[in-house]
Amino acid sequence: MGKPLISIIVPVYNVEPYLAPCLDSILSQSYKQLEVIVINDGSSDFSLKIAESYAEKDNRINVYSYENEGLAEARNRGIEHATGDLFVFVDSDDLLLPNAVEILCSFLLEKEADLVVGDFIRGKVYTEIKPPVSIKSKTFNHKEAIADVLYQKYLRPSFCGAIFRRKLFDSLRFEKGILYEDLNLFYRVFDECHKIVKIDYPVYFYRITESSILNSWKPQRLDVLKVTENIENYIAEKYPDILPAAKDRRLSANFNMFALCEINNDKENADRCWKLIKKNRKESLLNPKVRFKNKSGIILSYFGKNVFKFFSRIVY
Repeated sequence: MGKPLISIIVPVYNVEPYLAPCLDSILSQSYKQLEVIVINDGSSDFSLKIAESYAEKDNRINVYSYENEGLAEARNRGIEHATGDLFVFVDSDDLLLPNAVEILCSFLLEKEADLVVGDFIRGKVYTEIKPPVSIKSKTFNHKEAIADVLYQKYLRPSFCGAIFRRKLFDSLRFEKGILYEDLNLFYRVFDECHKIVKIDYPVYFYRITESSILNSWKPQRLDVLKVTENIENYIAEKYPDILPAAKDRRLSANFNMFALCEINNDKENADRCWKLIKKNRKESLLNPKVRFKNKSGIILSYFGKNVFKFFSRIVY
C-alpha cells in the first residue's frame, strides 16, 4: 500500500512578503506525496502571481482564485478542492518546519489516530532550531481532548500544526465571518475523533506580524464571547461532566475581553464581561483543574474592578 496523499490547504490574502518562504517550506518537505491547494482570497498585491509562478514549476500546486470572503471561507474552499486522504492547514505567512508532514503522518498511521497535533514556535523571524532527538506523545479520546483545550493546558484549538483525516470534515466546515474560526470549530472536529495524539515536537512556525488579526484590537474580537458561550451550551447538552472546563474557558475569554474593552474605552462590553466574571469566578476558583494563570486573575478580580483594570493595562 502506497503512502496516502496529503492535501495541504493554504489560504492566501495579501501576503506578498511571506508567501514564497511559506511555499518553499511546504515543497521542501521530506514527504513528497502532496497536493498543495492554494486559495487566493481576493488578494490585491502580487500574492496571486507568486502562487501561479510556483504552480508553473511544481505540478503539485493548484491555485484557485475567489473574491475576498475571509480565512474561514478560504479554508472551506480548500477542503472542497482537496482530494487527499489527509489534510494539513498552513496559513500563508507561516512556515512548516522541516520533516513536519512526515512526522505527523507517521504518528497518525502508527497510532491509528484521526488527528495528530504537533508543537509550534512563534516569532517574527524564523531561526532554525535543533529538534529533540526523541519524540514523546500523549493520546486522548475526544472528550479528554476537548476538556484539555478548554482548560488551556496541553492541546490547543489551532488547525495549523496538525494533520487530520479527511472524514473529519465530511459534514463540518468553518463558520464564515467569525474571527475565532478555530476555537469555534475544534470541539466539533474533536468530537468526530476516536483517537487524538499530541506530539512534543515542533512542526510549525507561527509568524508574529503587526497585521496579525489577534495582535490588534478590533470590535470583531468580541466574537470570542459568543463562541465560548456556544461551546458552553454544546458541552452542557452533550458532556455535562466536563461543563466546568467550558465555563472556565468562557470565563477566561471574558477576562481577556474585559481588559481589552477597558483599554479601548468600550465601557458597555467591559461591563458585560465584568458581570459574567463576577457570576462565574467562584466555581473556577474552586476547580482544581483550572490553571494557575486563570486563578490568579480570579483572585485579583476580588479586589475590585479598578484594581483589575490597573493590572490589565500593565499586562496588555
